[in-house]
Amino acid sequence: MENYQTLKVEIKDQVALLFLARPEVHNALNGNMILEITDCFKQLENRKEIRIVVLRGIGKSFCSGADLGWMKNAFALSEQENIKESVDLSTMFKSIYKSSKIVISAIHGNTYGGGIGIVAACDLSYCLANSKFSLSETRLGMAAATITPYLLHKIHVSDLKELIFTARSFSGEEAQILRLVNQAFTTIENMDFKINSIIEQILSNGKLALVESKRLINLLTQKFMDSEMEQIPNLFSRIRVSEEAREGFSAFLEKRKPNW
Repeated sequence: MENYQTLKVEIKDQVALLFLARPEVHNALNGNMILEITDCFKQLENRKEIRIVVLRGIGKSFCSGADLGWMKNAFALSEQENIKESVDLSTMFKSIYKSSKIVISAIHGNTYGGGIGIVAACDLSYCLANSKFSLSETRLGMAAATITPYLLHKIHVSDLKELIFTARSFSGEEAQILRLVNQAFTTIENMDFKINSIIEQILSNGKLALVESKRLINLLTQKFMDSEMEQIPNLFSRIRVSEEAREGFSAFLEKRKPNW
């Protein structure tokens, strides 16, 4: 595997442990991490012996969403540069969702915005009950455009609308009720025990059967068309540099209410 700057990868037999490794910023997503996650899944796809990928975060959080510095830089980019970054983000989520591996996320601490998108793109997800989630984009004058298709595979549309429209926080226990995660646990030991048990059960099954089962389930539950997905990066690139987003981002940094 590559020597990544923002990730740590450990291979144990048929399982790849992929750690988001920017603990100083709660594993926030920036341009480099986005590209490295995509590359890592591409590399893992070529490793036929690996059947499962487990995603975790190093430090106090799983993934706190988009890096503030990365978001701020978007206002200085050209239209084409902005679209490219939006395409990169969309490609990252797609690389997780379409991986032939069974992808499991283990969540603790804060998980916001794009971090929730990563969770939604995974096949199975488990979290601590006291984890904190939020789809906070609208609070910054932005939209959860790139991650919405994946969220719709997990969360009922009326519940998703409430979470996006209010940008409120919710716990790991509620994430289980919403079906964003499979199960919430009171201790990390209990969560790890469950994940290890799930891994053991998965590895006892046929390789091709699992790959084809995942492909079929994804195909039959598809709620969006590929042509519509291709339009999302353009939508996201426009919204992230809009006047409203600029004001929302400035208000957040200045710790004041936005002027809208």
